[in-house]
Amino acid sequence: MPANANYPLLVIDAGNTAVKFAAVARRGGVPRLLATVATGKLSATRARSIFPQAGRVVISSVVPGTSRVLRRAFPGAQFLGPRTQLNFSTRADPRTIGTDRLANMAAAAQRYGRSVLVVGCGTATTFDVLDADGAHQGGAIAPGWRAFAAVLAEKTAKIHVVKLQRPVTWTGRNTREALAAGIAGGYGVMMDGLISALAGERRMRVVFTGGDAALVSGLGRHKVSLDPLWTLRGIAILGGYDRRKGSP
Repeated sequence: MPANANYPLLVIDAGNTAVKFAAVARRGGVPRLLATVATGKLSATRARSIFPQAGRVVISSVVPGTSRVLRRAFPGAQFLGPRTQLNFSTRADPRTIGTDRLANMAAAAQRYGRSVLVVGCGTATTFDVLDADGAHQGGAIAPGWRAFAAVLAEKTAKIHVVKLQRPVTWTGRNTREALAAGIAGGYGVMMDGLISALAGERRMRVVFTGGDAALVSGLGRHKVSLDPLWTLRGIAILGGYDRRKGSP
């Protein structure tokens, strides 16, 4: 079989909020984002229509219901899972780690090899460390920016969710300004604290990805790289690295 018989590759990142579809033209190619569909609105018909010319489909899904939809849409697809062969060693339990986090580490291992902290900014914010030896040490999971911002609206009367952005002033002169400062400032402090704790004394590259990465990266002090395609890159890497052991 020719080396490129499985290409173009369709890679799918199914998260709690959105499902992203991207095409990879050849092995080692850069994913091209095709569509982003709200998770609750995805159907098998919609999924199949996005890229019908795909040679093969590789999927990372952390939502069981969406996994079922995608299995109907793509019966022969490779789903990343606990038995997927990795291009890095891990000290974490792959049975309990979302495949999006494993994909993030796969991209880190291929791009940099070692000393990388990848932060996925979505419904939850995930932190994963590739250490100085190139091994995945595990990481942390925190509330996502939107969940963090929604807490006061859910628990406190007459307080509504403020616009999710860096505040104009850190000293609010009314309730809305004070909320904006407190939510953004508090989230920025949490992010800085976790990055510092996970990096320790090591010098590490920090990569932010996910739907809220651009906004969240501006709330803290750390220098970071932004790559909205990072997880999709990792899914493509793992899909090409091992076709036999990918399905759970």
